[in-house]
Amino acid sequence: MAPEFHGWIVSATQSGMAIGSLLTWRWGTHIPRAGFTLAAGFAVIAALATPHATPFAALLAVRAIYGAAMGMLYTQAMSNAATNRPHGAYGAVFLCQLMLSTGIAVGLPAIASVFGPAMALTTLAAAPLGALMLVVFSESTAQYQHHAEPADLLEREETTFRAWATAGATLLFICSTMMVWTFSGALAVEAGISEAVIGQAVALGSLAGAGTAFLVMRERSIVPPPITGLLAGLSLLTPIAATHSGGATAFIAAIVLLNIGSTAIIVRSSGLASAASRDSLFRRFVACTHALGMIMGPLTGSLASGIFGRTGLLAAAVLAIAAACLMLLFAEAGSLKPRLWPIRREARDGFLINAQF
Repeated sequence: MAPEFHGWIVSATQSGMAIGSLLTWRWGTHIPRAGFTLAAGFAVIAALATPHATPFAALLAVRAIYGAAMGMLYTQAMSNAATNRPHGAYGAVFLCQLMLSTGIAVGLPAIASVFGPAMALTTLAAAPLGALMLVVFSESTAQYQHHAEPADLLEREETTFRAWATAGATLLFICSTMMVWTFSGALAVEAGISEAVIGQAVALGSLAGAGTAFLVMRERSIVPPPITGLLAGLSLLTPIAATHSGGATAFIAAIVLLNIGSTAIIVRSSGLASAASRDSLFRRFVACTHALGMIMGPLTGSLASGIFGRTGLLAAAVLAIAAACLMLLFAEAGSLKPRLWPIRREARDGFLINAQF
């Protein structure tokens, strides 16, 4: 298949994931348990069908189905996992994701060289198959929480601004990450950096991101979120500067910094947003921002770079990072204001308990 079609295939997968994530966000409480098991099953079938979907339209449809199913699973799973320890949940997921992607980047070409590309793609069905096994296992050992408790509904009013501001920052940080990440390889090639160096940078960046995910799993942050956002934002911009200079060492260091900053701020802001509201609907939205940011970022970067070139890409990334940092600053300022709402909530909870009896 011609290289210019590859972007369409990735876009179909990401679009499907965004749609599945949005559906689960809005109607996750109405989806029966069997619905997520069925979604995992469809993802397995779509993964197995990928190497054999010869017509281009069929391949796009298969990848869209795969993305939609995995978007449903990711959004619901992250909402459930982030109920008690949100930072630990997002940190653990990012840690596993980066370790898996590193292993796949090393192992998949080896499988393809021995058994062919079709077999290498077929082995990727292990991902949704593993998800299917976990869904079945979770159904037999735990109960899904489909409805918010009355206390959740009372607390939602008090935490709305901070929660939404932090979730918005998460979306913008993911968008800016994907803007830079999508074009880093092309900018490196344009600057004369070899593909071997790009591969080394990606591998080292994944390892650095995994270490960062492990360090930020703690529920209490050491560095204030706005400062973390500013430092992470600066690290996200380093690949653009590194490809401008054309040095291989600088590019590897920039990709490592991008992975460290991106992992740190996305885990931290996702955890903060999930912790700001105990409402399951909002927790699903926080997970939904990941899928939305992964498609909005490349689209925004493509439009900006297509119209204004490298300068447009840099300007779009800077604006997204600046807006995200401002949202974190507003959220942090709101959390520092003295409030009487815990007393009011305690009184309301007492009223609910008396009403129930």
